[in-house]
Amino acid sequence: MARKRSLRSNGHQPVSPEFRKPAGPVRRRRIVYIAGYDPRPPEGTTYDLLKRELARYCEARPLRFDLSSVTHAPDGETASWTLALEAEGWRCEAEYLFLRWDDIVAKDFARGFPERVLRCIPALIDYFASGLYSRMRRAFHRAVLLWLYPFVAIAGIFLLAITAGLWVAEQFSGAFGKGVAGMAVFLAIAAAGAWLTRHTFIQHLADLWCFLRDFGIGRRPDMEARCERFANYVLDAVRRDDADETILVGHSYGTMMIIEAVARALDRDEAAFSSGAPVSALTLGSCINTSTLHPRSGARKAAVRRVAETKRVLWAEIQGRQDMINYYRDDPGVAAGLPDDDDRANPVVRTFSLREVLAKTTYNRFSMNYFRMHFQTICANDESHPWDYFLAVAGPDPLADRLSLAYWAERRKNADYFLRQSVPVLAAFPNLPQTPSI
Repeated sequence: MARKRSLRSNGHQPVSPEFRKPAGPVRRRRIVYIAGYDPRPPEGTTYDLLKRELARYCEARPLRFDLSSVTHAPDGETASWTLALEAEGWRCEAEYLFLRWDDIVAKDFARGFPERVLRCIPALIDYFASGLYSRMRRAFHRAVLLWLYPFVAIAGIFLLAITAGLWVAEQFSGAFGKGVAGMAVFLAIAAAGAWLTRHTFIQHLADLWCFLRDFGIGRRPDMEARCERFANYVLDAVRRDDADETILVGHSYGTMMIIEAVARALDRDEAAFSSGAPVSALTLGSCINTSTLHPRSGARKAAVRRVAETKRVLWAEIQGRQDMINYYRDDPGVAAGLPDDDDRANPVVRTFSLREVLAKTTYNRFSMNYFRMHFQTICANDESHPWDYFLAVAGPDPLADRLSLAYWAERRKNADYFLRQSVPVLAAFPNLPQTPSI
């Protein structure tokens, strides 16, 4: 018999009125952003993607945007820029603070192929021996298909190199000839395999799955130290009162990092989250569970529980059905040991199909590009939808209102009208029930 899912896991839990939200339209918003596991600086990833997708988004709508250049902090740990989005009747400016850990990822990527193989072997064994693989499969079976890909590919390259080397060695007589020929073939195939892994997503995914497991069980002191500093930046942001709203955003495995930073900041100064602008945490394309499902991931579980149980921060989880890297229709609090019920206010889960936001031709073009689908939650929509990244970070509506069940239900009840609203701000839906601000 199938387990009955909570309203939260199904994406139907209302936003608690206990969360603070701006009293009026948002004119200035502060964004603290942590990207996923990527060795590139923001100009090569998040910022360039934002610039390209904003241009595509505004070209099809009566909107104007202004995006500043990137400013890097002297210590290289943060970058910043501003985004202004404007339409008739409103303008909102978003101040981005990008928290960097690409230097840590770049060190992982710099490993040679033999070291990568030796690192993958214990990680792979532990995924199975600890039960993590089985728990991942039960939580969201499609994520496991992508998980298997790099390990199978690397094992295949390694076995092919050994087999070919042994076969070629047998064609020669004499121990010296056998050894030289066999080793030459082994090294040639291994070198070709190493090149292949670097120029496909094999290396990226292999390093990612190893990192997720290592950080999950507390074996990445470099990342632990970085999260401590991330918490400092979060506290600085929430203490300021020069914005109408603060949103702490994580994408991909940046979701675990933003939750870690928020949890540590709450432990240091919980009152700070009520002193400035209303604060929300927004996790997109989340793969938090890959760390918290490990039986030895006590610290990661504690961080998730800390944020899930607070009422000082609204935590929103946005999950796309065709995103094979995120966990779909999932409450991260359950993997962290909390009951699967509707008593908690956090996280507020909202689910949707990527088919709903992409034109048919766009969807068909990207449907087999798993990384592109994974990034859709931070890309431009073709169709109007309640989930709209650019309106969430630089639109006039408080995030809590954009998450309201009534607003999301409007897309289903009055789809034709919703789709005709090229800029679906809440003012376009005057009959929606209003929730009070506190």
